[in-house]
Amino acid sequence: MSACIHCDQSVVTAYFNEDKSDEGPFCCRGCLTVYNVIHAKGLAEYYEIKKNVSFFKKRAPVEIKTAHYSYLDDDDFLKEYSYQSLNNERTMEFYLEGIHCLACLWIIEKLPEFVVGVRSSKLNMGRSVVSIVLRSEGKFSLVAYELENLGYHPHPIKMNQDSQDLKTKEERSGLLRIGIAGAAAGNIMLYAVSLYAGAGPEYATFFNWLTVLFAVPVLTYSAFPFYRNSWIALKNKSLSIDVPISLALIMGGVMGVYNLINGINENYFDSLSALVFLLLMSRYFLKAIQEMGLGTTDLHFFYQGESVLRVDENNPGQFLEIHPKFIKVDDLLKISPMQIIPADAVVVSGETYLNNSLLTGESELQKVGLNSEVFSGTMNMGTEIIIKVKKVNKETRLGQILRSIENGWGHKSKIIDVTNLISKYFVAIVFILSIVLFVWSYREGNTKHALEQALTLLIVTCPCALAIATPLTFIRTLSKSAQKGIIIKDDSVIEKLSRVKNIFIDKTGTITQNTLKISSFYILQNSIVAPHDVIFNLERHSTHPLAVSLKNYIQPLPLKPLLVSDLKEVPGVGVSGIIENHFYEIKNHSIYEDHKIICTFEAKDTVRLDAKEAIAKLRHHNVNIQILSGDKEEYVSTIAQEVGLLPSEYQASLSPEKKSQVIKASEHSLMIGDGANDAIALSYADTGIAVFGAMDISLRAADVYLSLPGLLPVAELITISKETMKVIYRNLVLSLFYNSISVVLAFTGYISPLTAAIIMPLSSLSVLISTLIGTKKLRMLWK
Repeated sequence: MSACIHCDQSVVTAYFNEDKSDEGPFCCRGCLTVYNVIHAKGLAEYYEIKKNVSFFKKRAPVEIKTAHYSYLDDDDFLKEYSYQSLNNERTMEFYLEGIHCLACLWIIEKLPEFVVGVRSSKLNMGRSVVSIVLRSEGKFSLVAYELENLGYHPHPIKMNQDSQDLKTKEERSGLLRIGIAGAAAGNIMLYAVSLYAGAGPEYATFFNWLTVLFAVPVLTYSAFPFYRNSWIALKNKSLSIDVPISLALIMGGVMGVYNLINGINENYFDSLSALVFLLLMSRYFLKAIQEMGLGTTDLHFFYQGESVLRVDENNPGQFLEIHPKFIKVDDLLKISPMQIIPADAVVVSGETYLNNSLLTGESELQKVGLNSEVFSGTMNMGTEIIIKVKKVNKETRLGQILRSIENGWGHKSKIIDVTNLISKYFVAIVFILSIVLFVWSYREGNTKHALEQALTLLIVTCPCALAIATPLTFIRTLSKSAQKGIIIKDDSVIEKLSRVKNIFIDKTGTITQNTLKISSFYILQNSIVAPHDVIFNLERHSTHPLAVSLKNYIQPLPLKPLLVSDLKEVPGVGVSGIIENHFYEIKNHSIYEDHKIICTFEAKDTVRLDAKEAIAKLRHHNVNIQILSGDKEEYVSTIAQEVGLLPSEYQASLSPEKKSQVIKASEHSLMIGDGANDAIALSYADTGIAVFGAMDISLRAADVYLSLPGLLPVAELITISKETMKVIYRNLVLSLFYNSISVVLAFTGYISPLTAAIIMPLSSLSVLISTLIGTKKLRMLWK
């Protein structure tokens, strides 16, 4: 199969540019449209960049939506969703669907060149979040419209000015501490080299004083977070890894000053400043990597991203565009085809059919008409209707699901970090040994020698390597995974994934494509109008999934536009019309001419090409696999058999609540879903993975977001997690082995504080090399 020149997906039905037939193929009209928009704006370089970037992952065909964004300029909305900088410039963040490579970064950051009023556009690739800063004349609605045209559907993310200011202040403070520690450590190292090389007496004292001056801001301002954390731990009657770090810093500083005052040219400020710098750097980058994923707050606001039309009370024939947040009980709303219903309501005008898979998991459409109940989160798949709102926000059925998700976060397993578990005992042992060594050395009555011995032990066993072993490995795994399109929200997820025993998979969108495809098409008798021309003319404007699959099926055939009279589309039944004085209907998977069947067809949701291979790879991890689906037994069994699952490895006709109950009863569980109907199950699993194409709400409930299609990345992610934990354990063994040898050397008197300061960084170096080397499997996966 050839690949789409825009999104690189395999092309089943090819589309070509009508003006330039040699431009293509495209997998859908959306990709073709975006291709033309990009060229029209003079951004054709996008495709050259995309060819040459090393970071690239496939994305889905572009879906052109008709969303309206004027509500983004409403004053009430701006107060909640935007942030005003010190220069009085308004900033808003958008989560963008479809971000996949550095070419996306390039084109989005070009917005100021072709969108009026945009000061800057900065994209965070890992989070798929763009930060837009406007001049006074700019409008966010225009920005959102242009992003939509480029194929990146935008979702505004709520911002809080106070928290944003606090976060900025905290980040600047952290960078300042790192900068001071790094600059001071570099200068101290220069003087330390001279001292170790045997600087003369006239220089040694001067250089020692300079190292003290450089070390003071490091051991006070830069190291303050360690002292604060240690104080909090001690107040809570516990020991953290920051306690021995703080003690070593304090004792090392005191002993260094003591030696300086007494004319002893030995101090430990080079090692101490380097220790502070390395620890601050590792913690800063770990925090930055953790923030690459989207958070799990403000689910309601993130989900309700598109505007709705409300009947104007003063002008009943007119509609006002508002954000769903501002809907009130008894409001009359117009729901257009393919629009998500934003509140629980009843139908007061029109009839249509709804996709309820968000709430029920069922793929079959539900017919609704006058006085029918409709629920927030369901999608209108038919014609326009008017609804009267009964419940909004948290009171809706979807709101109850969201609350269950939030409760699910509190039920997740509490993972004890490996480092904290070991350091809990390590810190206590170091304290005891340092006291024992002090008492042992004090037998001769030499206080200075006893303090030096105790300090030697604290320095040489200072848990630098132990402190950076775990975060350093996590940093590498999180950043490498993000480059491969795997966004992991928290480092503890890696540990949980390495211990997975039970994997639960939602069928729709994960194992299947979530798009109908014609599987059989039989012409039973000749007709006046060819069946493919009947489909083309009757279904031309229909958005029903079955109609779309029929139109895709006939796309390669020569099609003849014909005049259609009395065209009707009946929700839940089909479409009909008169063509060339004959009555044609498409219903019940058949085509009728004058009420006689002339053609039959079948449509089914297609299984992903990689599904069977992915299931086989997951089995290699010795896990139990089960499909959990809301669809009917016979359909689920067919899909299960096709991907190589046994009858005991699937459950059908499950509600979202039932899915969560099954998962809660299993230990070390992993849930893989692609739809908001899986949100509860995702939240109650030990680990939840939202695969490519999942709705926003599922992304917020999950621990991992895969921006690549299919299940293969899940098998790869489990391998990555297991291998990462191997590296972590290896690093911990290395650091503990090193510290054990150092304890023996300190007790036997073979090393002094100066020697300890020189050899102490070796343990950190060994951990760094071990982390960079990884394992053979990790090296293969990171290629």
